[in-house]
Amino acid sequence: MIIEIQGYGPKSTARAALTNAVPLVTKYASGFLNPKTPHIMQLLDELYPSFPVFSFNNCFDTNQFSYRSVPVSHTPHIAWIGRIEDNKNWREFLKIGSELVHNYNSGIQLHMFEDPTISEPKERAEFKNLIKELNLEANLLLHANVPNNEMANYFSMIGESGGFLCSTSKVEGAPYSLLEAMSCKCPVLTTDSDGVKSSIIHNQTGKYYTLGNVDEAVKEAKELIMDSQLREYIRVNALQHVKINFSPELYCANFIAMIRSLGI
Repeated sequence: MIIEIQGYGPKSTARAALTNAVPLVTKYASGFLNPKTPHIMQLLDELYPSFPVFSFNNCFDTNQFSYRSVPVSHTPHIAWIGRIEDNKNWREFLKIGSELVHNYNSGIQLHMFEDPTISEPKERAEFKNLIKELNLEANLLLHANVPNNEMANYFSMIGESGGFLCSTSKVEGAPYSLLEAMSCKCPVLTTDSDGVKSSIIHNQTGKYYTLGNVDEAVKEAKELIMDSQLREYIRVNALQHVKINFSPELYCANFIAMIRSLGI
C-alpha cells in the first residue's frame, strides 16, 4: 500500500492529519508518494523519519489537454479557480482585479471558476458583498462547475487575450490548474504557495508575487500584460516545462523505480 498525498490545504490541517495517521500508516502502509510539495516532505521527514518516502512530479498529458484555436479578445481576461474559502484567498483576487479594472484598464474581464455548492453561507455572503463594495459587477463573470474538458477553451482564450491565470492561494499541494493553463499557453501569476515551486519559475515559466501584497501583484500583472516579449517567452517556456518535467513517460519511469525499490 502506497499512500499518495497531494495536499491538505492549510499546513495545520496537514500536520494534524499526518500526525493522527502515524499508527495506522506504520502498521499497514509500505510508503508515501507526494509530488515534491515542500511542506508535506518536511512533515514526512519529521513524523516518519524511517519510513519510505517517494517524491516526484505528477504526470500531465499535454496531448490530451492543450492549446486550442479560439477567437481573440481585444481586452485582457484574468481567471481565478478555486473554492470560496479562506485558503484559496478569493478576497485577494478581487482586490487585485479591482486595482487593475479601476486604475489600469476598465475593459478587463475577470473570470472566477468555482463550485457554489461547497462554500459556507457566511463566506458566500461576504464574497457577494465585496464584489459590490469593489464595484466589480460589470467586469466579473462567475462560472459554476465548468466541465474539465471545456477549460482548455477558456485557458486558450485567456492566454490569447493578453491576460493570465491568477492563483492567490495561501498553501497548495500540486495544483493541476496551473499545469492546465501552462499547457494552453495561458501565463500564470501566483503566490509562492509552496506546492507550485515545481511548475513556476519566476519570469521563466510564470510569475510570483508576495502573498498579501496587492501592489506587487498589480505590478507583476501589468508587466505580464504589457511586456509582449516577456509574455511570449513565458508562454513558450511554460509549455516546454510541462512537456518535459511532467510527461507521462517520466512519471512512469519514476513509478516503476518506486515499486522496484519496495521489492515488487
